[in-house]
Amino acid sequence: SFYNMNTQEKKKTSFVLGIISIIAAFGFPVLSIIFGIFGLVLAHSHQKESGLDYKTEKILSILGIVLGIVISALMCIVLISQLSRIH
Repeated sequence: SFYNMNTQEKKKTSFVLGIISIIAAFGFPVLSIIFGIFGLVLAHSHQKESGLDYKTEKILSILGIVLGIVISALMCIVLISQLSRIH
């Protein structure tokens, strides 16, 4: 089960979620935000539990969240400007 995972597996899980959130930002920014939040929550809880440093994992997740938000906003701006040209 999830709770029987060792520390390395937990670190790897939050690391991979952070990387996925960054990659997803360029195709599916909403998913990027979800993966980033999930990775951040996991990194935070694992750090509390183990006392280990999860700085890299947190940075990757935050970067994924920020990219997801920025790219989503840009897509909205582009969409709105395209729609406003139609009229």
